[in-house]
Amino acid sequence: MSLLVALAFLLLSAPLTLAIVRANELFFVRITNGRMAVRRGRIPQRLLDDMGDVLQSVERATLRGVVEGGRPRLYADGELGPDQKQRLRNVIGTWSTAQIRAAPRRRRLFSR
Repeated sequence: MSLLVALAFLLLSAPLTLAIVRANELFFVRITNGRMAVRRGRIPQRLLDDMGDVLQSVERATLRGVVEGGRPRLYADGELGPDQKQRLRNVIGTWSTAQIRAAPRRRRLFSR
């Protein structure tokens, strides 16, 4: 019986845990086969274009923009070199959290 209760608690708490983890997320972008797609959140088209310029040769990666200390921060994983990660951090560093949150919810898929 206690195993059933523990399993039920785990299943019911998973969505809450996920919501807490994503509470500070601004956007989530996935690059697959050289195509960039916004999966969650808001991102200004100009910021997306600037990131696309940095990622021209990348086939697979994920980019997650979050708010930390009131400023946007980028977590990047995948086939990215240290120089590309730094350029992406430089690009997102020119934007404020309010500017990113003010972007429309439009989802645009494009290939470089």
